[in-house]
Order: sequence, then structure tokens, then C-alpha cells
Amino acid sequence: MVVKENFYVGYSDINKEMQLSNASILKIFENMACIHGALCGESIKTSSIRWFLTAYEVKVLRRPEIEERICVHTWSREMRGASACREFAIYGEDGGLCVTGISNWARMNAQTQRLERATPDIAAKYESEPERTSFGKAWLEKLCEPAEYTHSRKFTVERNYIDVNDHMNNVFYLDAAELVLPENVYAEEESKSFKIMYRQAIKYGETVDCLYGETDTSRSVVLKDEKGAVRAIIEFEKQRV
Repeated sequence: MVVKENFYVGYSDINKEMQLSNASILKIFENMACIHGALCGESIKTSSIRWFLTAYEVKVLRRPEIEERICVHTWSREMRGASACREFAIYGEDGGLCVTGISNWARMNAQTQRLERATPDIAAKYESEPERTSFGKAWLEKLCEPAEYTHSRKFTVERNYIDVNDHMNNVFYLDAAELVLPENVYAEEESKSFKIMYRQAIKYGETVDCLYGETDTSRSVVLKDEKGAVRAIIEFEKQRV
């Protein structure tokens, strides 16, 4: 089952190059997942079930530009107990593929705060398509911390970061990562490939330490709490010259 929806790339969706930003890509993906869930009887308005992100991988082939009308597809790849894999694809006005994304999710009951397995009947409603893929894998590998850090910055989570599930929205992890990017890196074009691993939800009022480090192929931002526990890792592929 492929769910399709049209979007318009507006002013609030673009980066400094007037193209669809990475954060806006994640916002669109988030909305698409909600649309699919509602069609399958798991609307956040009426259901106690929530699907929480555990990992993302996104690849940008071409960034749609401001005023461009795009078509976004999403589908379930696989459901396994309380876990699921979902893919996304964004097509430009010319019909060409612009962005692909893969994500892993955990199914939780919002009232009990416990993982809840999808029954065969529920899983059937999502009509998973395991052979339809842009990645060839369903389950994303855990990300590792870089060997050393060169920059760091602390911030306190304010109310505007918190979503309906009472934790920092997944999109804001990218915003937090930008806080610690060195000026020369921030000035570059946005990365065309990035991964996010969410380990533990960040709550309102928490102080988070954003740590930046590099390898030969990637740039990483690690979000840690005051006890030093890793809460999330964001990994950006270095642009090829």
C-alpha cells in the first residue's frame, strides 16, 4: 500500500539556497507517516497507539526548490512485533525522484507507556511491501560516537521543542545539531545524506550537551544528557569535492 500526497515547497520549508531543507524533509515524512497511520485506524486523534522513531536514513538526489509542487510517497516495508520499517520517496514537479528515506519505528501505547505488538489484523491494514525499496535493507544499524570531539555546546530544551507526545520532536534533533556545527561547516551546502539514531526521548527542561566530531567520511553530532548518556546521534556524510 503506497500512500501519496502532494505538497507545496513554501518559504518556511527552504534553506539559504531556497531549496527544501533537511528539517523540512523530516517534517513531511512525519506527516506522511501520520496520514498512513490514520488510514489504518491508528490516528493520533482517536487511538492510544503511537509510533516512535528509532532511526532515520535520508538521501537527497536533488533538492526541490521554493514554489515547486512535489509528490510524496510512503509505504510500510515490514512490521515485526512492536517494530516497523517505513520508506519514503519525494518526487519533483518533473516526476523525477528527489529524495529517498528509510525509517525504523517502535509501537507504543501512550497510556501505559509500554511497547505493544501489532496484531496480525493491524499489520495487515498497513499492507507492507517488503520488495519495494530504495535501500535494500529494512533495519538500520546503530551509529557509533566519533573517536574524539572538537566542538561542544549546551542548550536547555524549551517548550517550542516539545510535541504532542511530551518529548522533543524528532525534527528538532537536526536543529540542535546545527547549534554546534563549526562556522565553516554550517556555511556549506546541507549534507545530501544523513542518518539519525534516537536512543532515548529528550524531555522539556533537560540540559543537553551537543558534541561535534569528524571522521574521514562523516561529521557527527552526539546529544548527551547531564549524566553523559547518549540520547541521539546525527551523522552527516561529507560532501564530495
